[in-house]
Amino acid sequence: MAVSTTKFSLTQRLSTLLLMVVALSIGGALIANLLSARHYLVQQLGMQSSDTAQALALTLSQRPADRALDLAMLKAAVGRGDVAEVRWESPAGHAAIRLRMPAPLSDVPPWFVGLLPLAPAPGIAPVRRDGEPAGRIVVFAEPALAYLTLWQSALQTVLWLCVIGLSAALLGAFDIRRLRRQLLAVVGQARAISEQRFYKLPVPGIPELAEVAYAMNQMVDRLQLYLDGLRDELDRTRLAVLTDSSTGLPNREAFDQAFTRLLMPQDDPVSGFLLLARVANLAELNQRLGARRTDALLKRVADDLLAHCQANRGWMATRLRGADFAMLCPELASDSAKQLAGELCAAWDIYQDMGLTDRPGVGHIALTDFHSGDASDEVLRRASLTLTQAETGALNRWQVDLGDPLPDATVNDHDWKQLLDLVCCDGSLQLRWYPVCHPDGGVLWQEGMLFRPARGELSQMSALRLVAHALRLGLAHKIDLLTLELALTLGPRGRLAINFSPASLAHDDFLPGVLAQLQVHPTRRINFEFHETGLDEQWDSFVNFCQAVRSAGHQVAVEIQGHDLGLVARTHEAGIAYLVLDHALTQGIHADEGRAALVRGLLQMASLMAMEIEAKGVTAREDLEALVALGVHCLTGPAVR
Repeated sequence: MAVSTTKFSLTQRLSTLLLMVVALSIGGALIANLLSARHYLVQQLGMQSSDTAQALALTLSQRPADRALDLAMLKAAVGRGDVAEVRWESPAGHAAIRLRMPAPLSDVPPWFVGLLPLAPAPGIAPVRRDGEPAGRIVVFAEPALAYLTLWQSALQTVLWLCVIGLSAALLGAFDIRRLRRQLLAVVGQARAISEQRFYKLPVPGIPELAEVAYAMNQMVDRLQLYLDGLRDELDRTRLAVLTDSSTGLPNREAFDQAFTRLLMPQDDPVSGFLLLARVANLAELNQRLGARRTDALLKRVADDLLAHCQANRGWMATRLRGADFAMLCPELASDSAKQLAGELCAAWDIYQDMGLTDRPGVGHIALTDFHSGDASDEVLRRASLTLTQAETGALNRWQVDLGDPLPDATVNDHDWKQLLDLVCCDGSLQLRWYPVCHPDGGVLWQEGMLFRPARGELSQMSALRLVAHALRLGLAHKIDLLTLELALTLGPRGRLAINFSPASLAHDDFLPGVLAQLQVHPTRRINFEFHETGLDEQWDSFVNFCQAVRSAGHQVAVEIQGHDLGLVARTHEAGIAYLVLDHALTQGIHADEGRAALVRGLLQMASLMAMEIEAKGVTAREDLEALVALGVHCLTGPAVR
């Protein structure tokens, strides 16, 4: 239901009410003060007139009749300035003598005189001569001085009442401002819940707001508990379907699917290294150390491999069998591959000091390069031969097999930095667009994939290669900003989707740069898709990014591989629009009930947070039909196109 914005808000009503109370209080106090002062002055003027009349009557009664002297005495009384008029009336009521003083000049405004007229009673005193009534003296006091006193009193009263009223208004304004902050916080929480963003709020000190905030916090807690329960259930499903139960690494099936897909011929060729690691003499270790310590050793080896994977997008580690581990390292240069092997061996050197093993070494490592189009079995065969050669030497030894030099094998970090700076400026980067479709076949938006076509001596570079080296050199934010500029200026009509790296959020100028570009193209609508790798480290910045771009009509999504369902359960804090399922979660889903159960659980979790699900990279028609039957909201990939 639409909320009217033309009516007064609660704080506006309170502010208006406060101003009315202060104004009425000041006006009431001023009126009461002025009326009281006027009553007092009227009494004083009446007493003054009576005293003057008594004094004149007594003096005149004691003197012999002399009109000239009587007139002089009355003139003297009028000349003092506090008498406006004196009359000597005969016993018959006729004015024998009548003297009136001209009205003196005054600073009192006429409207004030008309507003508060002073009408004191005249002073009357009888005059007797020779024991006979000689008339009476009637004296009218001059109110000019009283008006001046009343005016000055009114000004002082208004001044002090304004000071008091202003102080009261300021105190009330501070309190209303505090109330408004708490009220806006509660309103913001309610609005966030309506947008399927759920977060808890500190309970305000105002009882009425406290009850509302407490109720919404309870709802968020219950939702979070339910999401945590779903996450735990999905984690169990994931462990059974995609994960090795002992080490927590992806299992052999998931690794084979990812490796096979990576080696498939594609528009953007990929190259890199396959790393094989083997713990030497595992059976003997198990006999000497026991199953528990041996499992701890294998878990530590897996954790070291996983730590490198989490820092590099597209990398994947697995436990092949027993003592054998593998790590897929796309877009890794030969020098960096050798450095990686050296770091892992150096980490193994301290395992004995950590109590993980009883010998100074752990095992051996082999590195084998691969390229798009290679056969996975052939690459694994070469890696196994290289590992066998490494095992002829001492423990913690590594060996590398360079079957064919990588295209960037001679490019060092300095060269890559220059190259990335160059491609950000020479206009060589482009976006290749793919449709994202509704299950009924309609195109919802276009998704852009960054690449650099072959130019000069440099071969074509894929998005994975560009982003991998940009992340390693801390230049991902420049690539992302350029991607956004290409989408806004050269992208097709309609809503567009582009991929961003979570590492870009760490740069202070990244979000302002994004907002500045969006303001230049206010009619464009962009979906920003972040990969889950590294997103947890930039979570606060990610939430701020979502709030900033969502207010301008854009959307944010997170691409997941299913290995961090805790992150998925937290996405309601950011209010993202949809989740993107990596092809590793959907490949072969038509024949894999475990994957279907995992996707079904993700759909249930997403529905609670009002998010949609996109299946990415669907290659088989059977998988497409299975995903549509499960209820996936949108799809992309060769089978969809």
